[in-house]
Amino acid sequence: MIRKTKRASRGRRAFDTWQIIYIDLMTNVMIFFVILWAIQNRSGKSGVSDSVGTQTVKMVNLPGDVLFQPGKSALSRDGQKVMSDLFADDSGTVLSFDSGPLTQRELIIHGHTDGDGDKEKNLELGYQRALTAYHEIKKYGPALPDHVALCTHADNAPAEVVPTFTGTLTPAERDAMREAKAKNRRISIEDKVAAKP
Repeated sequence: MIRKTKRASRGRRAFDTWQIIYIDLMTNVMIFFVILWAIQNRSGKSGVSDSVGTQTVKMVNLPGDVLFQPGKSALSRDGQKVMSDLFADDSGTVLSFDSGPLTQRELIIHGHTDGDGDKEKNLELGYQRALTAYHEIKKYGPALPDHVALCTHADNAPAEVVPTFTGTLTPAERDAMREAKAKNRRISIEDKVAAKP
């Protein structure tokens, strides 16, 4: 009689464990779908945006000292070669904006400057450099005007934090500052594919 009780309890325990695992699995699946539903039905409040998981972004940083003379917005010969290497394409696929019926592709060209000089003049210089890059890229893709945005940054998004030294600078400190500022003077091209609204 005792043996029968042990066998019955072993069979029942295995059945109870299976039920618990199944209930846990179903609970996790329900939580997952509730989270997806909540993200989809957000009403524009701050926090998670409506576009979570619907964008792909690639970023290319081009050093400004290669593209432009210091303080200038005219593209150098080296800059023209860099743009040609990036965007000249006989097949037309590099600047093809046909990304399908559900997505749209956009290029965002960011013109960055360092923090030297007047902030407003740097903002204007950053914009002029972005515009120059746009005109150069447009040579390789006639559909570009409908798929581009320009941004300007006056040391707002540094690629390199410029060290702050006080007093008389050593040659090494001057070189470190010069190198960091050079990295901040750049053109960034953001290639973004996003779901159509």
